[in-house]
Amino acid sequence: MTDAHDALDAIERIGTHAQKVEEYKKLATKLLTEANMQGLSTFVRRLSEDPPQRGEAVPTMISRQVLQDFVSELFNSSLPQAQRRELGQLALQKLKARLSSFEEPFSIVSEKMADILQADEDWAGAASVLSQIPLTSSQRNISDDYKAKMYVRIAMLYLEAEDEVAADTFVGRSHALVGKSDFTNLEVKFQHQACRARIYDAKRKFQDAARHYYDLSQVGKATVIACMGEEAAAQQGDLDRVIEQQNLEALSKAGVCAILAPAGPERSRLLAMLCKDERSSKLPMFPMLKKIYLERVIRAPEIEQFQKLLKPHQMAMTSDGLTVLQKAMIEHNLFAAAHMYNNITFEELGFFLHLSADRAEGIARGMLLENRIPGSIDQIEGMIYFSSADSTQRVKQWDAYIAGACMSVNDITQYIATNHPSYLMPAES
Repeated sequence: MTDAHDALDAIERIGTHAQKVEEYKKLATKLLTEANMQGLSTFVRRLSEDPPQRGEAVPTMISRQVLQDFVSELFNSSLPQAQRRELGQLALQKLKARLSSFEEPFSIVSEKMADILQADEDWAGAASVLSQIPLTSSQRNISDDYKAKMYVRIAMLYLEAEDEVAADTFVGRSHALVGKSDFTNLEVKFQHQACRARIYDAKRKFQDAARHYYDLSQVGKATVIACMGEEAAAQQGDLDRVIEQQNLEALSKAGVCAILAPAGPERSRLLAMLCKDERSSKLPMFPMLKKIYLERVIRAPEIEQFQKLLKPHQMAMTSDGLTVLQKAMIEHNLFAAAHMYNNITFEELGFFLHLSADRAEGIARGMLLENRIPGSIDQIEGMIYFSSADSTQRVKQWDAYIAGACMSVNDITQYIATNHPSYLMPAES
C-alpha cells in the first residue's frame, strides 16, 4: 500500500504548478486502484485543510482543480458504495469548512452523495445534502436551468419523505425560474407541475390539486420523452399507449381531488370541465363524478365504494371531527339540497344529512358565509332559505339535466357502436 503522507510530501517539493497537479492526479488514481481508504482519507484532508495536520497547505488554485477531478473519479471508481459514501461524507465536511474556495467540488460531491442516499431510499438525507449546494453564489455562473433542476429535485425528495412543508419551500423557489418565457426544459417543467399538484393534494387544497393534475393529464409525447430519455422511450414499444396510461392516472387523481374539493360554484366549473372530457368515462369514479356534477344526492354505498380509491391523507380527520371524505360528501349533499328546496328546517336538514340539527345548521352557515350556497338563515323560525329557485337557477338546473341526458344518450350510442355495430349501418334502399 502506498504511504499517502510520504507521497504527498514528495509532491510538495516539486517545483512547477502543472507538475504538481499531474502528480496529485496520479496519486489519487493509484490510491483508488489500491482501495487504500486510509491513504484516500489522508489525500482529502491534506488537499482541503488549511493548515493541514501535516505538511504545508496546498495552494487553493491547485487543490480546487485536483479535488474537482478527484471527486468525479471517486464516484465513478470500483470502490464499494459504502466506502464511496464514507469518503464522500468526509469530503463534504472538509469542503464545507472552506466553501468559498471549493464551491464547484462541493457541488459535485453533494450531487453524487445525494444519488447514493436516494438509492438507499434516504429521501430526507438526499434532500438535505442537495439543499446545501450554494445556488445563489456570485462566484459561479449558475444557469437558471440548473437552479430549477436542483430546486425541483429537492422538492421531489422531500415529498417522498412526506415533508410537504419543506417541499413547498423549494417548489416556490423554482416557480419564478420555470415560469420564465425562455425556460425550455420540459422535464423540469413537468416535475415542477407534478410537485405542485402533490403539495396541494397533501395540504388538502383539492381544487388547486385537481386543476394541476388535469394539466398533467394532457402532456404530449415531447414531454414524456424528455422525462424518460430518448433511449428509454425507444424501448417502451407502444409509447402512445404508455402516454395514454400516464395521462389517465393524472386524470384519475384530478377526478378524486375534484370530488373532495369544497362544494360550490368553483367546484361546479371544475366538474364540468372533467365531465366534458371524453377520457373521463374510463375513470373508475366517473359515475360518482357525473352525479356530483349533476348536483344529485350521494348515498352511503356510493361513498363507501369511492373511499377505496383514496390515499391515507385523503381520509384523515379534520378539525371539526369529520374525515375529509365525510365533510366533502356532507357539503355536497347540502349543496344539492340548496338546489332541490326553496327552504328547509334545521331538523329536516339534519335528517337529510344524517346529522344533528345544530351540526347541520353550522355547516350550512359556513357555506353561506363563504358564498358557496346562496341563501339565508332565520334563527327564530329555525329555517334555512335558499335563493336558488329563481329563473336563472332553474335554467341552470335544466341545462344540467339536459347535459346529463345527452351524456346518457352518448354512452348508449357508444355501447351500441362497440357491441352491435350492424345496428348503425345505413339501411339498404
